[in-house]
Amino acid sequence: MADGFAELAQDHRSIEAQFQTFLRDEEEPVVRELAEQLTRHSQLEESALYPALRRWVDGGDDLADRAQQEHAQIATMVAELYDSATPERLGDLVTSLRDAVSAHVEFEESEIFPAMREAGVDADRVASDLHDNEGRRAS
Repeated sequence: MADGFAELAQDHRSIEAQFQTFLRDEEEPVVRELAEQLTRHSQLEESALYPALRRWVDGGDDLADRAQQEHAQIATMVAELYDSATPERLGDLVTSLRDAVSAHVEFEESEIFPAMREAGVDADRVASDLHDNEGRRAS
């Protein structure tokens, strides 16, 4: 049986590892891969996780609104990396991005995931929704 919350947490660990790769190798392809991974992850959460959060969790609308605001902030930072990152500013921009992503991950894993589990949201269903949405994005 799949656990969508565990899959998202594993994706969070993968993103954290990508930040560590950047710290060792400040190359543009590493940043591009990180940005693509963050974008894909945000899209999956917004299409598969947050609708269930809104539907099944008391106060879920507020939690989802906050999470989506954080996604918007992160998306703005990713766009800045693409649009205006000079080699001299790249490290600072990625550090700020890492800090924002870390805070968001902490929020999801300490508040959203437990609230959804407590409300009885089926982790298998979350996994299924994630896979369905990932498949739609790939096609």
